[in-house]
Amino acid sequence: RTAIWEHAFPNHRHIFMTRRNKVRLAVSWWKAIQSGEWHLLSGEHPKPIDLSNAYSFDAINHLYNECSMREAGIQEFFVEGNIVPLTIVYEDFIQQYEQTIRNILDYLELAAGSATILPPQLTQTADNISEEWVQRFREERQKDWTNRGW
Repeated sequence: RTAIWEHAFPNHRHIFMTRRNKVRLAVSWWKAIQSGEWHLLSGEHPKPIDLSNAYSFDAINHLYNECSMREAGIQEFFVEGNIVPLTIVYEDFIQQYEQTIRNILDYLELAAGSATILPPQLTQTADNISEEWVQRFREERQKDWTNRGW
């Protein structure tokens, strides 16, 4: 796989974004599927959608497993190709937006120092429902565990 990539993109660079908290990722993904709202522009309010009966342990668990497997597959691709990507951690990116953008520009050998970094145009979609689902999933996922992880 990596040989084809090397041939097509001989001077490629990779930026890999990950999220530490895969439970929150899976919940966010399921909530977006249920609401149809994948992004929220800064200053906009979420659509008024009743998600009170939309929680699904099975769906969130599936997405939790899927995001973990997808990430493992990407990591394996990097190992196979001896690729060292610039890794961006979502939670750090949110906290250090401008610095993260500058790090990306530096990695791509673009003029990071003179670039004007505009504020993010999107805002987080997480809300009280997201938090409720995260906690509920966390409890259900570890229900019979002797040594709970969280």
